Amino acid sequence: MSMMQSVMRRLVTLTVKSQLNPRVPVTTQRKRLDLLRFTPMPGGIKESHTELAGIPTRRLTPTPCHGAILYLHGGAYCTGSPDSHKEMVARIARSTEREAFILDYRLAPEAPYPAALDDALAAYTDLLSRHQDIVIMGDSAGGGLAMALAEAISKTDYAQPNAMVLMSPWCDLTCSGPTIDSNRRIDPMLHPLWLTSSAEMYAVSTAKDEPGLSPLFGDMSGYPRTLIQVGSDEILLSDSTRAESAMKEAGVDVTLQVSEGMWHVFQFHAAFLKPSKKAVYKIGEFLRQ
Repeated sequence: MSMMQSVMRRLVTLTVKSQLNPRVPVTTQRKRLDLLRFTPMPGGIKESHTELAGIPTRRLTPTPCHGAILYLHGGAYCTGSPDSHKEMVARIARSTEREAFILDYRLAPEAPYPAALDDALAAYTDLLSRHQDIVIMGDSAGGGLAMALAEAISKTDYAQPNAMVLMSPWCDLTCSGPTIDSNRRIDPMLHPLWLTSSAEMYAVSTAKDEPGLSPLFGDMSGYPRTLIQVGSDEILLSDSTRAESAMKEAGVDVTLQVSEGMWHVFQFHAAFLKPSKKAVYKIGEFLRQ
């Protein structure tokens, strides 16, 4: 592990893990995470505000630009926003040469399930009026939401997405994956109690193995080709490995990339860390295939 990687790992623990705690009020988590900045906005990106299906959306346009990304941010369905994710998504937009739309979907506990999924499907159908070549993408809860969206789209007559990219997807809100416990001590960012408390706020009275909440238990047969990226040291590693196995069984063209020694959504640090920069490059490479 490089010195910079060790420093960033420690910084993540001090600044992020301390906030992702059920003892910290959700409104406080949101404010602090939106203000947290590890990297500056990259050059060559035009940032603007727009709407998809009436939902506030951040638009990030690189030059050149071919196709679109509907980006669903992470935050355990209770935190996160276009502000917290725009630097990372801008780097992905530049790498993929695709216009990215970060959806500011409704959050729990104010708007529990299925609000986020309803917003994502409405936004996707609206984006189809602007772009025919769409990739759906998300990290953490946004990755799980992208999977639930892919299943929802497959049951409609709408044009299917060109591909799907998932970064450390949280796709099992029952939190039953083995690495929830086995990686608990080495994960520098996430704690199981934060996930379980967030799952309660989003699910409320819905069973947590409902596919719209936990797409790991859903029908993946209609998924587009998919790339999954995950860190070896995160408690959600088994969400990704189980998702890969389930997709293969459903006949999906899926690629899993596990980065050794890395943590949850490590792509955030592409300005500083080589493994993060490499992961963002691989997303571009995958979408250019």
